Amino acid sequence: MDEHERLWLELVRYYRHSAVGQRCTGIVHNFNTPLQVLSLYCELLQRKDDEEKNKLAKRLTPELQADWEQYYQYRQDKTRQLLDEIRKLQQLAQLIIQQGVHEDERGRQSFDLNAILRDELELYEANRFFKHMVDKRYYFDQDLPPIAGYYIDFSQSFRLLVDNALEAMELVQLRVLTVETAWQERHRIIRIGDTGVGMAPEVQSRLFEPFFTTKDSPERPHAGLGLYMARRLLNPYGGEIKIQSQPGETWVTVVLPLG
Repeated sequence: MDEHERLWLELVRYYRHSAVGQRCTGIVHNFNTPLQVLSLYCELLQRKDDEEKNKLAKRLTPELQADWEQYYQYRQDKTRQLLDEIRKLQQLAQLIIQQGVHEDERGRQSFDLNAILRDELELYEANRFFKHMVDKRYYFDQDLPPIAGYYIDFSQSFRLLVDNALEAMELVQLRVLTVETAWQERHRIIRIGDTGVGMAPEVQSRLFEPFFTTKDSPERPHAGLGLYMARRLLNPYGGEIKIQSQPGETWVTVVLPLG
């Protein structure tokens, strides 16, 4: 397959994903109302339980009251757990909608990179592998200055780098993802570390070539554009991407100068 054919296939995949993403955002937007109804019903159940406790429990014998108290506490605990899950879904839905709004914005704006990274990592919690099988370590420098630009440039480039890190850890036992930011010598620093398989020197020298990939397969096709696109997205901001890798450890460092 030549480069033109691979580019065409990647464009087709991109537009498919774009269409699905727009549809999913619409579906998520419509989740808000039923989630609010479920939350309201849970709160009504809690109130009814409290009314029952105040009116009926006092009339029971001590033996029955002890049994009833266990059932009451069980219902309260389960209702509270359900409310917590509903609120998590509401927060996730709001985050997806908010991200869609940001990525559709046309003009340059000032953004907090720490906030963008936190939002993206929160969305990864919907990924089962990320949520249950990866140990996460985050360190955010609160002195990191804001950056002016387009939200999608930063969110998409960060997503591409994290996707690479997660894929590198799929077949290893120790899975630790580290994300940290720093403000050093008038440069914003973002570092993403993983404990994956690592990369050989001959592979590292070709990482930013378009269509270069070591992970392509019929089951999981890869266009080999991730790092290439991340660097192109950050280029207008004077951004650099540096990679250090050895077996069991890879660090990707993004450097964004002030101004």
